[in-house]
Amino acid sequence: MEDRELDEIFNDDKLNMAIKQGKKRSTKKTVLISLAVAVSAFIVIFIANAVILFKLSNETFSYNQSWVNLTVPNGYISKSADSLSFLVGRGDYTVTRDVGGKPVVLENKVSLFGLIPPLFISRGRGGGQSAGEWPSNYWENGYTKMIFFHPEIPYKEYKNDLNELDKISGDKLIEIGISFDKPYKMAEIPTIMPNVKKSWYWVDAFRKDDLERYKKEAREWDGKATFIGENDVLGVSAMAYHDDFNGNYYNLRESLKISKDTKFNEIYNELVTEGYTDSTNVPILGAIVYGTKDELKSLIGNPHIKAASFGVVVEKY
Repeated sequence: MEDRELDEIFNDDKLNMAIKQGKKRSTKKTVLISLAVAVSAFIVIFIANAVILFKLSNETFSYNQSWVNLTVPNGYISKSADSLSFLVGRGDYTVTRDVGGKPVVLENKVSLFGLIPPLFISRGRGGGQSAGEWPSNYWENGYTKMIFFHPEIPYKEYKNDLNELDKISGDKLIEIGISFDKPYKMAEIPTIMPNVKKSWYWVDAFRKDDLERYKKEAREWDGKATFIGENDVLGVSAMAYHDDFNGNYYNLRESLKISKDTKFNEIYNELVTEGYTDSTNVPILGAIVYGTKDELKSLIGNPHIKAASFGVVVEKY
């Protein structure tokens, strides 16, 4: 009896089977533990990636929004959408301008963000210049970019699109960038430009180095190659639904002050140095006006206007 029991205990087949079953259980346990660890690690990485990218997405949107507000007269981001992957994200946003209460899409832009250095992406539409003509610069959707002339810089030539009004259909809404003959105070604007709708005021906000560069270009370059593009002028909205020059000028200064771009911080410091901390004493160098060609013809021959440049031209309705 005892010999038979010992034979069963030490039966090789049964022993091998028991060992195999033990290994299988151990392997399954190891696989399950590894799978659980992997899933937990994936969840942690996924959540961490999402948290990081959402934070960077909000920071990037805030930066883009500030940039558009400061560099596009009456501009704003009308639509924005993000797509996220591992450690990098892409933001697609639409830059729109308010033209007399009518939203006009200027261009669609892309910005990349994340922990992996993004490749540079640039989208937009340029322009060209023929000999003896002013250069044509366009937004991506084909609208003309305005140009301005600083009243304290003597240019060799000045652009005056007011003389071209009759070439535009009477049912169009026209935007024109106006450059004054000299700086004015805000209180003077209604007198020097009556009976015309204003949408934006150009204020004297420049770094000294930039002004010196503009003066040098005006002296040395061809006449039709010297001007200041609309993305390089700063101003205050005058649209009817928020026509509060004092409040809007304060908001402009605050935007310059808190900007993540040192250029705008330096412009803010220059405003403080010049004493332009109050909306009543900041010089107004020009404006953007809008209307039909018949409404804008009253500006022709205005002695306070040194130059005029077409911007957006769209259907009135």
